[in-house]
Amino acid sequence: MKRSPGVERLLVTCGALVVALLPHLAHLPTWISAALAGAVLWRLLAEQRGWALPPRSVRAGAALAATVAVFAGYRTLNGLDAGTALLSVMACLKLLETRAPRDHAVLVFVGLLLCLATLLYEQSLARLGYVLVAAWLLVAALARVHRPVEANSEVRPFRLAARLLALGLPLAAILFVLVPRIEGRFWALPTASERHTTGIGEEMSPGDVAQLGLSDDPAFRAHFGAAVPPPDDRYWRVLVLEDFDGRRWTRRSGGADFAPPELLPGGPEYDYRITLEPTQREWLVGLDTVIRWPAAVALRSRAATLVRVEPGLSERAPVTAPFTYELRSATAAALMPSALPADLARRDRRLPDGRAPRARALAAELRAGSRDEPAFIEAVLARFRRGPFEYTLEPPPLGAEPVDEFLFETQKGFCEHYASAFTVLMRAAGIPARVVVGYQGGEWNVYGGYLLVRQSSAHAWSEVWLAGRGWIRVDPTAAVAPERVHRGSLPLSGAREREAGLYAAAPWLLRARALWDATRTRWNEAIIGYNPLDQQALLERLGLGALGWQGLAIALTAGFALAALALGAWLAWELRPRTRDPLLAAWDSAGRALASAGLARAPAEGPLDFGRRIAAARPDLAAPMAALVDAYVAARYLGAARPAAAREVAGLARALRARLARRGR
Repeated sequence: MKRSPGVERLLVTCGALVVALLPHLAHLPTWISAALAGAVLWRLLAEQRGWALPPRSVRAGAALAATVAVFAGYRTLNGLDAGTALLSVMACLKLLETRAPRDHAVLVFVGLLLCLATLLYEQSLARLGYVLVAAWLLVAALARVHRPVEANSEVRPFRLAARLLALGLPLAAILFVLVPRIEGRFWALPTASERHTTGIGEEMSPGDVAQLGLSDDPAFRAHFGAAVPPPDDRYWRVLVLEDFDGRRWTRRSGGADFAPPELLPGGPEYDYRITLEPTQREWLVGLDTVIRWPAAVALRSRAATLVRVEPGLSERAPVTAPFTYELRSATAAALMPSALPADLARRDRRLPDGRAPRARALAAELRAGSRDEPAFIEAVLARFRRGPFEYTLEPPPLGAEPVDEFLFETQKGFCEHYASAFTVLMRAAGIPARVVVGYQGGEWNVYGGYLLVRQSSAHAWSEVWLAGRGWIRVDPTAAVAPERVHRGSLPLSGAREREAGLYAAAPWLLRARALWDATRTRWNEAIIGYNPLDQQALLERLGLGALGWQGLAIALTAGFALAALALGAWLAWELRPRTRDPLLAAWDSAGRALASAGLARAPAEGPLDFGRRIAAARPDLAAPMAALVDAYVAARYLGAARPAAAREVAGLARALRARLARRGR
């Protein structure tokens, strides 16, 4: 069925608007999505069937009701979520009064604002690609409405839109690079990451780390300056948990001490750069043990935990966007080797009264048969190693005494179970011990040259304090499942096992995945991470760094001038005089000569009618005019050989002009 021009325009505009709205459907209320679908469908039917549009009073009432509904749902009309919802509602209402091209233009501009809101939620490379496609469709819809000649071809509006966007890219690049950068997020709007807290939590109970490990999302990336630590040394420390209530391990309550602990470097040292994904928490990850850190990172003394700090304020700040920092670590460093403060020794030996009685008895038995503390540690690990313990993601549930039940009954668990039980046994024997949670492992990305650590590498281990050696790492999981430590991730199961099978069957998919991650990482570093320091470094390379804001103004002006010159050159090329058709030029020359003799051709007069009129008015010109008309019509409309026909018409036109000149016109 042939559609009317009005329906065609509406289809193009509504289609582009829906594409711009799609990324927002996940966080918009259901009633707004339903209203949009209903408005689009009703408006298309109304245009096709000639229905009358709602009167102004109905539209005003609907606008008021929709505004009240948005305010009731969000308790505000300000902010990214409420603003996007209100903008979407206004698009629905605008559809109910869309008639003229100006109304279509308003809908297109609403769509462009929705594209901007999409990037305010997330600035990923994939999101930018989607927004560019949506903007291209919106500009094409605008061209379709305002340039009816473009509608003669289905492709021309899209081609015009692509050219317009391409022309704007150089100016957009100049604005991005040279407009003064302001620290902080744009308009202080919340990012998408602020809605989802990810990563290591402040407490650990059976199942927490394993649930996190089921996620394949990136946790952070580590770029090393030279050597990369071997897999068995890739322990990424995040938090130390010292308080135990019989089931849960939690961070020590109380104020934080930013004075660094006693650290004696030892073993290989590594310089590296961490790019941490948003976590909404202030603590950071570092290769165990960090011995040097920047001013924006503080090391909490007792727990040796890295914390993000606002420079100059000494206030902790959550990681709400990808955060990059540089560290130095020594994997065999001694932490607090000289002495353990008395209050810390008491706390890290403490067990809740009456809890884990069988674990206490086992610790006493093993301690009595060990000559010293290292021998006792080895005896506990040997029990894990020789006993019927199993490393599994699906252990039996534990009851009121999880440590005792795990050690003596189920004997199935994952890193939380082993780290918790080992630490309890150490404390029961009077050895200061604590639980450390973080990540272990990492996969090398050959395209980006970095270690990618995913949430599936989440891990928990123990630390014990020995006189003269300080805090040393003991990973009881390695005694039961050494392949877990060497592989650096949890065992595969379910969907992840099927995914691994797919990668094994098609290795190119794994390479494509690594390439895509490297591309995203480069995008985040070069574009999303572009900051005032990067801008100042660019000015230094241009020789304008010493001029401050004046240098920035000079660079910005020069950039605008170059963009204007490039645009002017393109316009000059586009508007250059085109080579005229020689056939038409010859015919027009004869027409001008006849017009000078008072025999001008009428605008709607064809060649044959023109020739007959000339023959009637000037019999002396009948023969040359008939020959000229026959040659021109044959070349123009009958497909005669173009070059030869053009030369023939040109010769006949010259002969006609010469005859007019001889006769004195």
